[in-house]
Amino acid sequence: MKSWRRSRPFWGGLFIVVAGLELLSIPLALDALPVAVMFGTVGAGYLLALALIIAGVLVWLQPGQRVFLGLIAVLLSMASFVYSNLGGFLIGMIWGLLGGMLAVAWTPVSRPAGRFDTVTVRNVLAAARIFTSRMNALRWTTAIALGRRCRRLMPMRRARIEVDPVSADTSSIAKLREPAG
Repeated sequence: MKSWRRSRPFWGGLFIVVAGLELLSIPLALDALPVAVMFGTVGAGYLLALALIIAGVLVWLQPGQRVFLGLIAVLLSMASFVYSNLGGFLIGMIWGLLGGMLAVAWTPVSRPAGRFDTVTVRNVLAAARIFTSRMNALRWTTAIALGRRCRRLMPMRRARIEVDPVSADTSSIAKLREPAG
């Protein structure tokens, strides 16, 4: 679902659909809102609301037409100010304008194919599988033998580094600490 949302202007379409639903809900709830201001005809309000809902769904289904559909949504939202109760008391108009602008401004993400831009368990297992398929048995035995030999050599190196051949009384630090006299 996340990849589907990222491949299209999801939020722009969602705001456009919500704006259409909000514009459609006010004429249907006229009995509940005695304060409703009616400009224009009710049929134009229904038409604008349905056109916004269709434009929002088409933004999702046809992301290539996002600029045209976003401009249509902006124009329909501005027309709703006159024809549908001041744009659904400004709420539907603002959502429609915001959704149209988001749809116009959205650009698809271009990612090169096969790029490891995120580390997931699936990517790590695929890389390990490719690595092990490219290494044959001779290379594995050589790598294991080399690892064992390196482990045997490490303690001897430490022993040679830790041994200090210079005695404490002839070192330069001991000479600096002696009192002058």
